Amino acid sequence: MTGETYQAVASRFPSGRWGMPDGPARLIAWLATDEADRITGQVIDLEGGFRH
Repeated sequence: MTGETYQAVASRFPSGRWGMPDGPARLIAWLATDEADRITGQVIDLEGGFRH
């Protein structure tokens, strides 16, 4: 998707941009670190706050 349609959809995210495939990969990598050792049994919504 490009052009006006791309921008129209992107504007519906709080960040003003589309999520990219590396977003979930970075989250998974972080969850595998010691910094995330207190996170258990959670559903982490990584949809970027899309407004319908």
